[in-house]
Amino acid sequence: MQQNTNNFNPSQDYYQKNNLRLDSWFKVALKDYEELVNNHQFKKIINSFGCEQVKLLDIGCGTGVFPYLLDKEIDSKIQFSSDLFDVSEYCLNKCSSVFNELKHFQTNRAFLSSIENIKTTIPKSSYYDVIWEIHSFYTVDINKIKNVIEHICRLLKNNGIFLLYQASSESCYHQLYDFYLKNHELPNKNTRFITAEDVEETLALLELNYNVIDFDYNHEIDYDDRALLEVYLKKCILNNSVDVLALFNQKILQYFNPESNQFSFNQKTKLIIVKKQ
Repeated sequence: MQQNTNNFNPSQDYYQKNNLRLDSWFKVALKDYEELVNNHQFKKIINSFGCEQVKLLDIGCGTGVFPYLLDKEIDSKIQFSSDLFDVSEYCLNKCSSVFNELKHFQTNRAFLSSIENIKTTIPKSSYYDVIWEIHSFYTVDINKIKNVIEHICRLLKNNGIFLLYQASSESCYHQLYDFYLKNHELPNKNTRFITAEDVEETLALLELNYNVIDFDYNHEIDYDDRALLEVYLKKCILNNSVDVLALFNQKILQYFNPESNQFSFNQKTKLIIVKKQ
């Protein structure tokens, strides 16, 4: 496993085994991935690879939930020879173990690195058939996003595809995180999350053509399930040390739906598709 990380990264700090409450989190947020893997246009992209062996770079692989769901939807003989890239060693190990149980994904190499260091971590060119980041760019340094995307595109073979699945600025992910940064008494060193619009602006600066598929759905939590609400809010701000029920006490009322007696957090997400020419 190659290692190249920053001294401070909120994702690196948060994504450790003792911090994650994955069963609770995915009771709410699994919909992010289900919406994508069940999308007809996305399935067409996956099925467009003519060869059976496809070189994949999974940036911010996390615990492997997305490939786990996607694996069930693939009905071809395609095999993803996968390089895993994440800032968390726990996530790399967890994702690799998940891949061992999948039909269409095999782990090749694992890179322990912050995304900002991808150029020095993977100094290649024209190597991958497909690269994807699924909800992985949020904590990337906004001042380095241009160089990051530029190198990722360099890593693609001709006709290779880069898929970016990122929440838009209107998403509750961003609303909650921005509120946290503004109102928490002892904010950490973070700046705002990267939005899908930031990615689009960067692609325009790089004069790269892209297509977009828009998603619109809700994360729903029963009003009385405060334990689940607490897990959800802590994950949204990547900080388990905050008393989120106190911090968001008034803020979350704007998401309450009295008819269903649930909190309904609207998520607007974009799949941004870049094909290297």
